[in-house]
Amino acid sequence: MCLTWLPDWRARRGPAGGETIRCPQQVDCCAACPCGFGPFPEVAVHSRSPPGPQQSSTCPTGSPRRRTQRSLVGRRLTPEAVRPGCYIWSDTDERSQVVSVAELPSAQSVPEFDRTPPQDIEAEKSVLGGMLLSKDAIAEVIETLRSGDFYRPAHATIHDVILDLYARGEPADPVTVSAELTRKGELVRVGGAPYLHTLVATVPTAANAAYYARIVRERAVLRRLVEAGTRIVQLGYAGRGGEVDDLVDAAQEEVYAVTERRGSTDYARLSEIMQGALDEIEAISSRGGEMVGVPTGFADLDELTNGLHPGQMIILAARPAIGKALAVDTPLPTPTGWTTMGEVAVGDFLIGADGRPTRVIAATDVMEGRPCYEVVFSDGTVIVADEQHQWLTETRASRQSARAASVGNHRYRNLRTCAAVRTTQEIAETLRCPAVDRRLDHSVANVAPLQLPEADLPLPPYALGVRLGDGASKAAHSSFRAMGVPGAKRIPTVYLRASESQRRALLAGLLDADGSIAPYGAVQFTTMSRKLAGDVRELVVGLGYRCGMSSQPVKGRSPASSTAFTITFSPQDQVFRLQRKKVLHRERSGRALRRVNSRFIVDVRPVSSTRVRCVEVDNDRHLYLASRSMIPTHNSTLGLDLARSAAVKHGLTTAIFSLEMTRNEITMRLLSAEARVALHHMRSGTMTDEDWTRLARRMSEVAEAPLFIDDSPNMTMMEIRAKCRRLKQRHDLRMVIVDYMQLMTSGK
Repeated sequence: MCLTWLPDWRARRGPAGGETIRCPQQVDCCAACPCGFGPFPEVAVHSRSPPGPQQSSTCPTGSPRRRTQRSLVGRRLTPEAVRPGCYIWSDTDERSQVVSVAELPSAQSVPEFDRTPPQDIEAEKSVLGGMLLSKDAIAEVIETLRSGDFYRPAHATIHDVILDLYARGEPADPVTVSAELTRKGELVRVGGAPYLHTLVATVPTAANAAYYARIVRERAVLRRLVEAGTRIVQLGYAGRGGEVDDLVDAAQEEVYAVTERRGSTDYARLSEIMQGALDEIEAISSRGGEMVGVPTGFADLDELTNGLHPGQMIILAARPAIGKALAVDTPLPTPTGWTTMGEVAVGDFLIGADGRPTRVIAATDVMEGRPCYEVVFSDGTVIVADEQHQWLTETRASRQSARAASVGNHRYRNLRTCAAVRTTQEIAETLRCPAVDRRLDHSVANVAPLQLPEADLPLPPYALGVRLGDGASKAAHSSFRAMGVPGAKRIPTVYLRASESQRRALLAGLLDADGSIAPYGAVQFTTMSRKLAGDVRELVVGLGYRCGMSSQPVKGRSPASSTAFTITFSPQDQVFRLQRKKVLHRERSGRALRRVNSRFIVDVRPVSSTRVRCVEVDNDRHLYLASRSMIPTHNSTLGLDLARSAAVKHGLTTAIFSLEMTRNEITMRLLSAEARVALHHMRSGTMTDEDWTRLARRMSEVAEAPLFIDDSPNMTMMEIRAKCRRLKQRHDLRMVIVDYMQLMTSGK
């Protein structure tokens, strides 16, 4: 096909008496050069020339162009058919016709594969004619059509001018539209003023303008579908060496963009909506209180909401890790010292359960009026937490089954006898075993040794420990003054936050100078200074030992004037350097208590509500240490619990888009919750054979759940929507969870 613009023309008498057209430009240029293409070069650029030899040449403007077979030159036409300011359209069947600008197809609608794009020119004319006749027709068409929906570009131009006049409150009729087109210099392009009157004469009635507009829009959607298919084909052929996944995403966007813009739904009176709402209420009542939404797994929440319903966007209106609510005066260890729950801020560093520094990435405001409890531990630690604070605890049954499994007996190892996450309120209700002896049931594991960088210390740590143990010496006092602690027996903070090896050397110096081994194998350090006792306790706890502190008056002295403070702990490794103490510790360590890697919860008692707060940290386990005893706190996973309830328990298709955690991390947490296997056992590789058996048994059931997980980073709303559409079409998607929305990108 070929299209040639005739701004002027010259004719000569042909041999048969007819006129032969001489085209002013005999070269078809490329898209970069508009010469010879008339007022709509983009249309001519997309035209197809008949088969024939081609030669490359250069346009006067410097753009590359093609010299094609001059099928229009020498074409026999009658002089009456040729007019200046027209196009000559020639197809592959050697048929030529003169067309006005208004009769040209749009650039996007150039025929591909020698087929005519979907169109309805008569409907387009009727729409414009109705708009020129009636202002009401304009109001109806606005909600349905856009300029790009017209097949002919001239019709799109007329449509835009009518809308401009309508927006300014001016009349839109053939006269005013013609004047506006003249002012913009576009009247000739649309076919002149006579063409506007032709549009008015073409429309049967302006009352049907909205119906004509729907016809035009449907044809436009079909054309966009054809164009999308063409672009997808081009993506496939041009995708050599590129990312296939990116090409597939681009192809999906092309298809979804076809129906991206739909006609807006009209407003409705409340009286018209009321009947549908009453029908829905009656349908719900007929179920007799049966759950009609997606269950969340939280009984109180389901009772209030009757589940999550289609079309709802539910935002968990709580800060991250809201389950960890502690009193604002709770001490929190940091890599440089201490802070409190009330003082910590986003960007600060705390210490995780693995002993490594972890950054605070979110913090709640102070909360008041929440039910609170005092949780008392066997080492004397007391922590105030709200009733929903979560703890990972071992029970007597889990400890017994773990000991049996360690020697190959897995008979008692099952879902009921593993460490599990329990709230403060649940622990209060099950504090002691139900057996006759009523012994304590819940225990919490110790922290791992703090992993901190090596510090530049003014005095070797072992030497400082020896001098602190022998505090009466003048050398010790002079060392204290040099480090800024004159006249006091204290361990400087820089030593308490030094590397593990430096802190172990400091502890060895203290114990070699003033430590002892009890007959039952425990290691003890006694001092008359309460502050030094507190520092030694912090040192011992920071090395991963369970530590207790007791006090008693010195014989022969009044309690008010002198009290001895004793630090007691039972290490399984060697903590002395003096050979005689190392030998004695080795002999007696076998008599020490075996259960030294955890502490018991001895009491949970309600207290008056106090101000509480929680934070979130950026380590994988979302755990941080609290209190002077550095007790790990557990993180809650509300979003994952909702997904478990919907997909695993009720078989409803659920999708999780995690922009924070990997899919393996989510799966591990899911299996840990379902199989009752401690998550830290999975990560540390300390699972028993019974753990593996239980995990494999539960895995076969969980794998059948209709749960889909996507951990793509920097995901956009367009990508999430496209994936949800596919899941809805293929698996009847019922619930979508995005964790979390602040990590989404705009895609622009």
